[in-house]
Amino acid sequence: MISFGVKTDSVNLSKWWYQGIPNIDDVMCGSRHPKSTILKWFGMDNEEEFDKKSAPHNKWHYNKDNVRYSFNSLGYRGDEPDKQADYTVMLVGDSHGFGIGLDDEEVWSHQFKLLLQQQYPNCKVINLSCPGGSNDWIGRTVSCAIDTVKPDCVVVCYTYANRREAIWDAGLCIQLNTTIPDNPVQSEYEEFQSWFMTINEHTDKYNLMRNQYLVEKSCHSTILIESHVTQMQLVQRGLGTILEYTDVARDCQHFGPKVHKEYARKMYQKFCTLQNKQKNIK
Repeated sequence: MISFGVKTDSVNLSKWWYQGIPNIDDVMCGSRHPKSTILKWFGMDNEEEFDKKSAPHNKWHYNKDNVRYSFNSLGYRGDEPDKQADYTVMLVGDSHGFGIGLDDEEVWSHQFKLLLQQQYPNCKVINLSCPGGSNDWIGRTVSCAIDTVKPDCVVVCYTYANRREAIWDAGLCIQLNTTIPDNPVQSEYEEFQSWFMTINEHTDKYNLMRNQYLVEKSCHSTILIESHVTQMQLVQRGLGTILEYTDVARDCQHFGPKVHKEYARKMYQKFCTLQNKQKNIK
């Protein structure tokens, strides 16, 4: 096994920037992530909301017992890093990469692994996606974790451009989404609100490009596949014309299993194309 999160003081920028896989519970991203545990519900995919809001076409696919969230020893969803693997992919994204509302085997990281096993039977897909994760999370995670995981390939799915990672006055690392919470503590409410006064289309583009640059520099000697959540949206729309309904997960907010399977196929096509180019160069 690989050792994780070993901090070297000489290269630390802060407690959130160190060589190793980030501790997912060092950031405020909603629910705490259990370790080495299987849950039936997680985060916004909860039993109460399922009873109230599940779409009719979801009722025949999902029930209260057919979604498993399997957390590894680091609190992430997916394989444990393993030096004995014959091929390792590191995948980083947001809640769509994590697979909120989907069973373990429906998430596109798992579907991608099934395709990859045609070439590498003992491959591992290390999914470091964080629910609510921003592009700052993605850039930081890739740059911090790549030398520890030592992947053969990195797959990144950038998220919505107006998300940010911010350090609160209290010293907490917050994954900011677009909703200001109904917080009874006025000072915290105002602090949250103030962050969004800095967001516009220009700063969104700047922040996304900065993190893309960081990812690309970190992966200079590794196969890198870059995508964006809008590409998953396009897959969902395309399937909607065929299915005659919108494919969503059990929580009715995230992309559904058919979207994930088709998206995995597209990512695998990109992988094969890049792999062939790399072979031709050699």
